Amino acid sequence: MRKGYFMSPKSGAAQGRVIRIERKGPYIVLPRINPRIREIVQNNLRYTYLKFEKRGRDSKVIPIPTDCFMEVNDPDKVIPPHIITGAGYLPRLRKAFRECGYSVSYKNLTKIRKKAHKVLWSRFPTEAQLRYRQGACLRAVLNNPYGRIHCPTGYGKSWMIGQLAKLLPYARIDITTHSRDVIEMIYAELCSMLPSVGIVHGSKKEWGHRVMCYSGKSLHHSDGKADFLFVDELHEFGTTDYLDKVSGYDRSRNYGFSANLPGDRPDGADFEIEGSFGPVRFTMPYDEAVAHGCIVQIKVMWVDVVMDVNPCEDASDSTMRNRWGIWRNQVRNEKIAAVANHFLEKGKQVLVLVDTVDHACFLKKLLPDFEMVYGEGNLKGPDRSKYIKWGLIEPDEPIMTTERRFELKHSFEEGSLRAAIATGVWNRGVNFKQLQVLIRGDAKTSAIADTQLPGRLARIDEDKDYGLLVDFHDQFDSVMQRRAQERKRRYAKMRWDQIEDHSRDEDNTRYRQGQLFTG
Repeated sequence: MRKGYFMSPKSGAAQGRVIRIERKGPYIVLPRINPRIREIVQNNLRYTYLKFEKRGRDSKVIPIPTDCFMEVNDPDKVIPPHIITGAGYLPRLRKAFRECGYSVSYKNLTKIRKKAHKVLWSRFPTEAQLRYRQGACLRAVLNNPYGRIHCPTGYGKSWMIGQLAKLLPYARIDITTHSRDVIEMIYAELCSMLPSVGIVHGSKKEWGHRVMCYSGKSLHHSDGKADFLFVDELHEFGTTDYLDKVSGYDRSRNYGFSANLPGDRPDGADFEIEGSFGPVRFTMPYDEAVAHGCIVQIKVMWVDVVMDVNPCEDASDSTMRNRWGIWRNQVRNEKIAAVANHFLEKGKQVLVLVDTVDHACFLKKLLPDFEMVYGEGNLKGPDRSKYIKWGLIEPDEPIMTTERRFELKHSFEEGSLRAAIATGVWNRGVNFKQLQVLIRGDAKTSAIADTQLPGRLARIDEDKDYGLLVDFHDQFDSVMQRRAQERKRRYAKMRWDQIEDHSRDEDNTRYRQGQLFTG
């Protein structure tokens, strides 16, 4: 064995080795590989995907080691073995190879329209127009070939996308996000800023504009020839379907915006998002944005739910546990109603978030002054008759249509509607500047939900010093209690002030004796 074989990877013997990497559209290619190169690539482009497999009404988590690259071997030996992977992994691979003593030769073979990348810096917003560090965020996009931008809800992502479109007047720009409501909101804001904006989703198609907005499910209608692709709510794009659609863009510079940090997806697929959008280029912590007046502070008030019995003790699956522990738990629902009515009487705008129409109906009985908001088609036929028979909703309760849902959203945004109970249809795509009190009745927990849902409170309004998030410490069941503790830890990570509502301790004796709904 030659002397020096085990020399340090950064020694002189190793420094002569060169790795050639070529970019072709959304991919990079390592045209000549050997076992050592393959090993380095695998060590840096493998992650564990957590597959949630339905087993009845419960889920089982299956860890799956996943390689985010493809090795190609020509059986005729005409083309040497090579590796293909997402262009966004280039910084990660560059660093890995250099740490192992290789030098990297990189060439971009992507055919681009150079004029499309021309920046008119004379149009850059003035300091008076910019919020704290928005200028740095805009430069992070303009000075990098791809990247992920992480900033809190309410920081002004749509406004910044509009500014980027002004700074790049010769570029074709596509904008997309998972939710139709969010893309409608982005479209409306861009129309107030730009002369040529189109939109495509299931029921609306306005083609042929320089700046195009697509719902995620309609992204396949794009020809993939845009020079820039901006994705909002990027954390939702870690699926095979979305990543395949993004890979159809053969010359674009891709940027993703999200209030959630890498690692917040429970399945770990943030790693695959990196392959299409590259590393994080800009981060704005929530507390830093609050300190500089970009958004308002969120305060969390915890309300205890204590009961003599555990209503979901015999639950056979998660749905049954939620139904009896959360949605139809009279004791807990009376707590929610007491808090909601308290703040409504004080003149606050109040929103109660729930997970299901079933829960909304049980709360509607206790909160008759609150409007229910849910997806059209979700409360009709036998279900509607059932809730009327149980006395939860009135026979003349309006049927939800798309038009009514948008009217309620508009009324809540302008402040004429002061109280609502909403399912997930208002989890995103809303701009509630006047919202002062958000009550989480859902009792769910995930890194994404625990960031996104409270974010409804973050927007600045002249009459709002802070947004109040009300959550419930469910002490009657170990699973519910654990969920509350997880939410509490995530709120602490966001550096939100948390207080215990001891003013309602005297109610516990009365509420805990309440009867559960039996149907």
